[in-house]
Amino acid sequence: MDINRLDQNTKDALKQRNLFLRQHGTPTVVEVRVADGSPAGFLIGWAEQAEHTFSPGTLGWRGHARRATLQAGYWDGRVDAQFDNMVGGTVTESDGWVVEESIEKAISEMLEHASYGDVLAADERASGRVEIYTATIHEEQAEWLADCDEPKGMTHRGGGKIELTNIAVAYLRGSPQFSPYVDANDQLHFDRWEDPYQLTRKRI
Repeated sequence: MDINRLDQNTKDALKQRNLFLRQHGTPTVVEVRVADGSPAGFLIGWAEQAEHTFSPGTLGWRGHARRATLQAGYWDGRVDAQFDNMVGGTVTESDGWVVEESIEKAISEMLEHASYGDVLAADERASGRVEIYTATIHEEQAEWLADCDEPKGMTHRGGGKIELTNIAVAYLRGSPQFSPYVDANDQLHFDRWEDPYQLTRKRI
């Protein structure tokens, strides 16, 4: 597997989330890591080649994603989270694991479910920075964000104007893709069927 030959949509999706791949092992294992400032990055999931139960001799991809949002302490600091087998795709009879037909599909499923905001928020807290991000979004969406118990630091100022602390944004940068998230270009993706909102950053 040549990770440089991934389709463009997958490459764009990884870049958008500030993620990169590292390949090793036999059978092939492709790790997905977030660029967190450390030399190796932080592991958020991986895909490994595996044989289809229903098609002997045919290799597919089994994905694993870091699932941390429901773990105690996630909103307070970095947690020691487990990596779960992915949902969706083809479930094998023998072991219940999921095997996708392509590495691209395995990575897509991984991004849908991987959570690592605790890691990015811990790094942000350690930096000592105090910043505010603002955007004007649909008022109902702004109210929904402000009503969320976590992450803290999301305020609706009225008329759809939302203010987010840098800690809240860090959590959103590491949110699963099925939920609202912030990308590497400071764009808030609230609904996958709508255009994202550009956040403006101000240091305090």
